[in-house]
Amino acid sequence: MELYSIDWSPWVRKVRIAAIERGIDSNIKLVTANIGFEDKTLKKFIDNNIIKVNPSGRVPTLITDDGQCIYDSTVIVHYLDSIGKEAPVIPEENNIKIHCLKINALVDEIIDSLRLISIENRREENTRLPDWLEALEKKIRRGIEVIESNINFLSSSNTKVLNLADISTIILIGTIRRNPSSPYNIFSDELNDWYKEMNVRGSVSETIPPSL
Repeated sequence: MELYSIDWSPWVRKVRIAAIERGIDSNIKLVTANIGFEDKTLKKFIDNNIIKVNPSGRVPTLITDDGQCIYDSTVIVHYLDSIGKEAPVIPEENNIKIHCLKINALVDEIIDSLRLISIENRREENTRLPDWLEALEKKIRRGIEVIESNINFLSSSNTKVLNLADISTIILIGTIRRNPSSPYNIFSDELNDWYKEMNVRGSVSETIPPSL
């Protein structure tokens, strides 16, 4: 299999952690994708090598051994759960599964809001939309509060296979910590301690994104 990826993408990291947790990462070849904006500009890269297989031009995009093209990180995780022998990342028990998917969806919204703030802040200051920036910031802070309120749902560091809620929380904290000056690094000591313990796991330590 081939996974179109970027080393700093939290959504790619979600897929990579899931693959490592399920022991199938050796079956996946990482392919660097040319996406996003040129440095400190709003100009998109013209040579996007992923558009031919994914019309959105976004990572992660997985090409399976039989030639299927699968995109969206959560859809890819669903697919990875269908192969391999380890327990699934998305639990089978319905109540736990729904809870994991809710946390995953919330984290995706928070990270997308962080991305949109970054894009907006690349504009000239007098062209930015302060009301929109404020709305995005409030969404991020509300989301983090919900993650904090669900800390007792997260797995311990010695669990055999992390679930999707664990992985989503990990990529959220990792994304925010990627920027040492981020105003959103407001996690409690309890959640920071949990993240520190999780960093010992190979799936987490091997996928830490580079700093800005």
